[in-house]
Amino acid sequence: MLKVRKRIFFTVLIFGILFVSGCVEQKQLEKLALVTAAGYDLEKKNVIRGTVVVHQFDPMAQNITRMISTTANTSKGLRQGQNLKSNQKLVTGQMRCVIYSKELAKKGVIQLVDALNRDSTVGNMVYLTVADGSAKEIMDVDNTNTKISLGTYIYNLIKQNVESEQILSPTLQEFNHNYYDIGRDPVLPVLKVQNQDVIIKALALFKDDRYVAELGAKQHFYLKILSDRYKAGTHELGFKRSDFEKIRMKKGEHSIRDVYNKLFIDIDNINSHAKLKMIDKKTLKFMVEVKLDSRLLESTEPLDFSNPSSVKFIEKKLNLAMEKDIKGLLKYFQKLGVDPVGIGNEYKAHLRGKNLSKKEWRELYKRASFEVHVKNRIVKTGVID
Repeated sequence: MLKVRKRIFFTVLIFGILFVSGCVEQKQLEKLALVTAAGYDLEKKNVIRGTVVVHQFDPMAQNITRMISTTANTSKGLRQGQNLKSNQKLVTGQMRCVIYSKELAKKGVIQLVDALNRDSTVGNMVYLTVADGSAKEIMDVDNTNTKISLGTYIYNLIKQNVESEQILSPTLQEFNHNYYDIGRDPVLPVLKVQNQDVIIKALALFKDDRYVAELGAKQHFYLKILSDRYKAGTHELGFKRSDFEKIRMKKGEHSIRDVYNKLFIDIDNINSHAKLKMIDKKTLKFMVEVKLDSRLLESTEPLDFSNPSSVKFIEKKLNLAMEKDIKGLLKYFQKLGVDPVGIGNEYKAHLRGKNLSKKEWRELYKRASFEVHVKNRIVKTGVID
């Protein structure tokens, strides 16, 4: 009997503790405003405008999302000012993304990034981005139709493009790694407001912590190939129609596309591997070898694939075009003085423990030369338009 009473007592005690803790947790949550996105603009010299999107809980109404904006000289000063405008304490444990205006990014963002690093409640997987314009403009977009906070919406936008291998991962962890790595520079997505929606416009190239230029969507493909193993993503290449005359299937009447004398081919990358190797340390000559398995998805002209030699012909044309594009992209990076590919890492690997400063690598990088070889194997042919 005693054992039964003890068992009942402990059962009631456990349920009581769970009930009380549940009430405490609910009351605590009602006192907090969860920051899901933070944006920073350069208001004037040494003055920053900080804007946050917060998610609040109200037991008497639906969940509320609101925007709070203020100005200060530091991120901590911004947080104090934002709290003065909120009836609930701001917490950053659920922050999904951070947006820096292009004007601010040109001046440098490391002070603000370092503040994120020092905040133990901010996770390493928060996404960093650049706004094409002001960060406040991005955060002011009316996204009530999505039924989720703007921070979550932008997070999902970036996440699905990272997972589909359209862009490189722009997490806080990745930014820190590339910024503090002497032989590599960070890359972040550029957000833009279009038709009252937020889209990824381009990729921002950084020199240390400063924005210097943008990379268009067509170049993302090559940067992804050069930076990492690549298993997805499509790419369109244009050629002279006359170059493919011998493998074109005749259809009688010429199409309206004949006027432009252009033929376009879309390929879908199944698998790729890029190898960067320094072949001459004295002259700083590097060789880039790229191997791809791809599908030919679409062509604006009917091409004859019945003959294996026709496929080899297309592979050769694709190889030459991609070699030219990759070499041009590497020279563009070199002209800007940015190294998102990690050329400097390959150079450091041959120093046998000797120290190399960022300044020293920047100077050496100017006289580097590149030899590019692409081997593209078409494993399937798809839709022909």
